[in-house]
Amino acid sequence: MVGQPPFPNAPQRLAGLADDDIPPAARTALQSWWPPFNLHRVLAHNPATLSAWMVFGAHILRNNTLDERLRELIVLRIAWNARSAYEWGQHAGLSRRLGIPEADIARVAEGVDAAGWTPFERAALRAVDEMMGGFSVSEDTYRALDGALSKQQWIDLVMLVGEFILVALTLNVFQIARDPGLPDMPERT
Repeated sequence: MVGQPPFPNAPQRLAGLADDDIPPAARTALQSWWPPFNLHRVLAHNPATLSAWMVFGAHILRNNTLDERLRELIVLRIAWNARSAYEWGQHAGLSRRLGIPEADIARVAEGVDAAGWTPFERAALRAVDEMMGGFSVSEDTYRALDGALSKQQWIDLVMLVGEFILVALTLNVFQIARDPGLPDMPERT
């Protein structure tokens, strides 16, 4: 979709808060994520928004009806399309911890037409590309997924894509520095 990451190697636009500067309301929201990621440190500038987002984000990440593997492939595709190295690094690492093979993680960068996807995975990743490119899905993609997804899963798919577009947008706009140790995002070929 977009050629290169926005402002590569540029300084962070909005500095994250140090531990001692995080307001009490933000600390409460971050209890289960301590120490916080750099993204959380930036969002801590607005504790009310951070608190509300943490509840929604935790649900979308941990409690939705989609399979973990599919969820992570979708998030990686969003990160790839948005050129969000931070989001890619976080979710490539999580994908590995969940046992998703390295070849599958790398294949996300190759795209929906890469060899090795199941028809269902291909359709789900195509849905991501279409939602990010046109804020909908084509009739063909909808039909390809409609029999495989329950109504709950359809809603969770759309909410997952929307949530991680929001995350990528936040990361890219504020040029939030990646947390130490995150895997690199593959180069575009």
